[in-house]
Amino acid sequence: MSKHANRSFFAHPMGKFGILILVLFGLWFGGWYAFANFADGKIGEALAGAGDRGVNVECTNRAIRGFPFRIGVHCDALNVAHKRDIYRMETGAIRTAAQLYAPGELIAEIDGPFKTWPNGRELLADWSSLRLFLDANLTGGFEIASLNFADLTSSIGAAALKVTKGAVHFRPTPVPEDEQAVPKSLDGALNLDSFSADLPRLAIPDASLEIDGTLVDGYEDLIVRRRPFRQVMKDGAIFEIRNLALVMPDGGRLAFSGPVEIDSDGLVSGQINVGVNNPESVAEWAGKINHRLKQQVGMITQAVAGMGKAASFGGQELRSITLTIKRGQVSLGFIQLPERIPPLFRD
Repeated sequence: MSKHANRSFFAHPMGKFGILILVLFGLWFGGWYAFANFADGKIGEALAGAGDRGVNVECTNRAIRGFPFRIGVHCDALNVAHKRDIYRMETGAIRTAAQLYAPGELIAEIDGPFKTWPNGRELLADWSSLRLFLDANLTGGFEIASLNFADLTSSIGAAALKVTKGAVHFRPTPVPEDEQAVPKSLDGALNLDSFSADLPRLAIPDASLEIDGTLVDGYEDLIVRRRPFRQVMKDGAIFEIRNLALVMPDGGRLAFSGPVEIDSDGLVSGQINVGVNNPESVAEWAGKINHRLKQQVGMITQAVAGMGKAASFGGQELRSITLTIKRGQVSLGFIQLPERIPPLFRD
């Protein structure tokens, strides 16, 4: 018999490699479950601490899952209630996951239905899918945060809302590479595809909404300094609107862009570009809300289409004019419109 046939498996190079793989797998397996147990214990401590502060958080059938490359908390249902009944919230299953190779990235999927009771009224929402994504950084801020959902329905009292598909995104405004500055402003975008609403005295027909803009100094105020949004608004917020568009099912579009400033009284000032295509489509949509609105919107959109110059709004070329707003008073050149924009908030 050949002397090679008697060589031990453990002495063979492939055998040694196999042993190494088994050892590494055992260390990974043991390390993952050790960290999972540690994380579960910390979550339990956090929930107990919330209970001591009067907030009862119930994560039904809590489990840590995601082996081998992810780790996250799973709940069959989540219930949050203040012991004094100040607020309550219920939702379906929650699945979270963090990538072990990118611990700052967090993904959460939430199942409906969702219920809460603001001011004693039941708010109910449901959806076919809802997914959150957060890419956090070591400074306590984030690189990007987004929410995507589909087939959303929501109701509170006699008011109801439907959205076929939606997305919300936030990020700190990128700083030029040649500048070593910390981000100060906050970029945001919202897209609602095919939304409609039934309100007690108003029905909003099917349309889509696009919003893309920047809150100047918003990242520093809201994320770094953690100031309340209402306080930031009252101190004088500045928005740079790149595109705010209402899109009709047949492609008609009414859009706005430009800088807007909110003063301490909640009044709006700024230079706003108004763009439109297919003014008849926009007027017909407005007429479904109120027959009087059809004539008013039709006159404005026809005027914009007739007098305006070509301009780009969110990549779409529209006919556009510029309006000047001073503390809610809107004017086109020397012509002042009769309707003022009401304050966005009141003390």
